[in-house]
Amino acid sequence: MEEQTPPSQSVPPFPQSPAGQITPEQLAELKARAREAALQQTMAAQAPTPVFVPQKPQVVYVRRNLTVAEVLLVLLLSCGIVTGIQWTWSAVSNILPRIEVKVR
Repeated sequence: MEEQTPPSQSVPPFPQSPAGQITPEQLAELKARAREAALQQTMAAQAPTPVFVPQKPQVVYVRRNLTVAEVLLVLLLSCGIVTGIQWTWSAVSNILPRIEVKVR
């Protein structure tokens, strides 16, 4: 496909001689125009493109008070853990002294 120049860089038509042939001066001017257009395209292609750098998401911590349900849950769990440890200790301390080891 042929690349077209943007409207801002449009080149005015080149006048030809009445006989329809291009003179050496016109040829030199055409070459200069082509060279200038090629330089502009090269400079535009080499221009540094802005690099997209993803930003880290901003993490916002919100401090809030505990609800009544959460306080009750913490209270029940702590009471259950303490009671469970006491029952386990009591059961172990009652059963261990009853175990008798006999050596033959």
